Amino acid sequence: MKNNKIKNSITLLLCFVFIAFSNTVVNAQTKKQKARVSVTYNKEVNLNFLKISGKYKEGKKYNPAVGLDLEVYQVFENDSLVFLTNVALNKKGVTIVDVSKALQNNLEQYGFKVTHKASEKFKKVSKTISFQIANLNASLKTKEEKHFIVAKLTNVKNEPIEGAELKVQLQRYFSPLAVGKGIYFTNENGIINAPITEIMPGLEGILNYEVILDDSDDYGTIKDIVETTIGKPIVDQSAFDERTMWSPPTKAPWFNLIIPNILIVGIWGYLVVLVFNLYRISKHKSS
Repeated sequence: MKNNKIKNSITLLLCFVFIAFSNTVVNAQTKKQKARVSVTYNKEVNLNFLKISGKYKEGKKYNPAVGLDLEVYQVFENDSLVFLTNVALNKKGVTIVDVSKALQNNLEQYGFKVTHKASEKFKKVSKTISFQIANLNASLKTKEEKHFIVAKLTNVKNEPIEGAELKVQLQRYFSPLAVGKGIYFTNENGIINAPITEIMPGLEGILNYEVILDDSDDYGTIKDIVETTIGKPIVDQSAFDERTMWSPPTKAPWFNLIIPNILIVGIWGYLVVLVFNLYRISKHKSS
């Protein structure tokens, strides 16, 4: 009798442990991640876009929130929302939304809201961004054979913005090079003058300079590009289209094409003659 009670108690205890373990596993599998979404406004030449990125923490590591579905809305003064589009984050956890059409209302300030409704993997998340419109116009000026990058920053009313930090740099293949001091602050007229102290080489003499208002709290990130022809022309010394040892197979030197083929034909010709003679000898013996 006591043995049966002990067995029953052990059985009940094991069932309780199994149920508790199963619930733990299920909860661990169904636990939703908290995605961290960031939104920035960017203006590059005539393109206006929102750059949206998302990540979540798994253990001690942050992973891109791949496939996170998002809804993008424009926010107006009375807190009304106008739906713009649905997007999903790519493999890097990033996506870009063109908002050029949404900025044609001639407003001093714009607002956008990015939301994610709760899904199987991620919790509900919402992110709002607001910014003012600014215009950045850069150009090349030459005075007494000296070159300058001149840029002017104005607000939507075409009023100069004073004290803004602008970066001036030269586009290069691996990473941009700072021009002059690299960072300049706009004067009371919203203007900077960055002297080009060194003329770099460029393909056909073309050099592209960038002027950037980087991640401003009020205006976001604005970039303007100045294409110039003041660079030292690069002479193309590539032998890609010539018949050299390091060229593609279709551009192999004639020597490498003719001599090996002559040797191959000669060897095969000798073997054919040898086999033919052996055939004649065997036929002569049989007769």
